[in-house]
Amino acid sequence: MLKRRRQNQSGQVVVEYTLLLGVGVIIAFLITTTMVSRDPSAPGFLIVKWADIIQAIGQDSDDDLN
Repeated sequence: MLKRRRQNQSGQVVVEYTLLLGVGVIIAFLITTTMVSRDPSAPGFLIVKWADIIQAIGQDSDDDLN
C-alpha cells in the first residue's frame, strides 16, 4: 500500500512539473513575441526602441560641418 501511494505521488509530481513547464513556455513565448515582433502594424517594444536609438545616432548633428 505504501509503495503504491509513493508511485501515485511521483506520478502527480511529473504531471505538475509538466503543466508548470508548459505554462512557463507559453508565457515566455508571449513575452518574446511582444518584445521582438517585426509586424509593421504592431512592432514589438524592443524593436521600436532599437529603431529610435538608431535614428538618434543617425541624426547626430555634432559631426555636421556648417
